[in-house]
Amino acid sequence: MGKVYLAEKKKKKKSAMKGVVVLVFAAIAFVAIVIKFALTGSVEDVFTGAPSSTDVYEIAKDFVRPTLKSPDATFSDSAFQFGQTQDSVYVIKSFVETPDGTGSNQRTNFEITLKYKGGLRTEERNWEVLNLNEE
Repeated sequence: MGKVYLAEKKKKKKSAMKGVVVLVFAAIAFVAIVIKFALTGSVEDVFTGAPSSTDVYEIAKDFVRPTLKSPDATFSDSAFQFGQTQDSVYVIKSFVETPDGTGSNQRTNFEITLKYKGGLRTEERNWEVLNLNEE
């Protein structure tokens, strides 16, 4: 009977250790999610990953707008091209129309390359302009 008791005790100890390992991994995952949330400030950003084409285009407009001669700019929200060149580097090609003073609009084509540095995708400080060409 002593051998049976020792075998059961050993089996329970092994089972308890598996439970501890599972709890440790769960705790590590939880801490990682909490840290990611603290850095981004948004639950949405924790789980959604890379910025969408719309996210990148909205940020691109924020960087292009100050370079224009007129504050009355109209961006083409449906006619933009989006590409990703490498991890966290995005390219947007589009155009913007601004009044030229004669009653018509001047069209300016632009191409901007942006690097996403992490954090909240809607904040300019989390992006870096690598290149901006306007024609």
